[in-house]
Amino acid sequence: MKERTKGALRIALRLLPLAACMACMGIYLLAGPEISAEGLQNFAPEKPLYAAAFLLLLYAAKSLTVVFPIAVLHILGGYLFDAPVALLVNTAGVLVTLSIPYWIGRASGAGLADKLLRKYPKIEEFLGGSGSDFFLSFFLRVISCLPGDIVSMCFGARRMPFLSYLIGSFLGILPGMIATTLLGTSITNPTSPRFWISIGLTAGISVLSFSIYVFRRKHRKGVPE
Repeated sequence: MKERTKGALRIALRLLPLAACMACMGIYLLAGPEISAEGLQNFAPEKPLYAAAFLLLLYAAKSLTVVFPIAVLHILGGYLFDAPVALLVNTAGVLVTLSIPYWIGRASGAGLADKLLRKYPKIEEFLGGSGSDFFLSFFLRVISCLPGDIVSMCFGARRMPFLSYLIGSFLGILPGMIATTLLGTSITNPTSPRFWISIGLTAGISVLSFSIYVFRRKHRKGVPE
């Protein structure tokens, strides 16, 4: 009887994080059209320390929704703080967003990885032809062709070494995070050089990501360039 109770408890603990993800996803889908950086700014506390805590909580909640665009929070950070502080808080937020789904996947086990790979076969495609864990984590963030939180859960479920995953993923996200944060700091002044530089960086990163993705697909299929 005790063993059966312990087994049921273990299953419940594994399902709890996924249930939280589903709940947060449902809330976002119901309220998503109303959620924007400008709208969220209205709820932010005025004191910088509280505003930073508020933003980090939003990053944590974002990591449970799967579908919420992280760029909105990058821009919000730029709204709320000067550029150096915004980059620092957004860096902490990105690390939170990368960590939570990874550990959800790790707690849920290999069964979750199998389900995710069946639903997102492109992940399996990249896993099959990758080099190191670090490079794979970095590459999938640079090309941005798959939902980031799903990738994190899959890597956690497959027990990829956390440090390799975290560093590679963060470095892959970093250029886009910097560009969108700077966009947030200057979005109210579209005539400033910083605004146009951030727009150019954001567009350039998108084009580069798409080009790398196309090149990778052609290379894997053996199509001559």
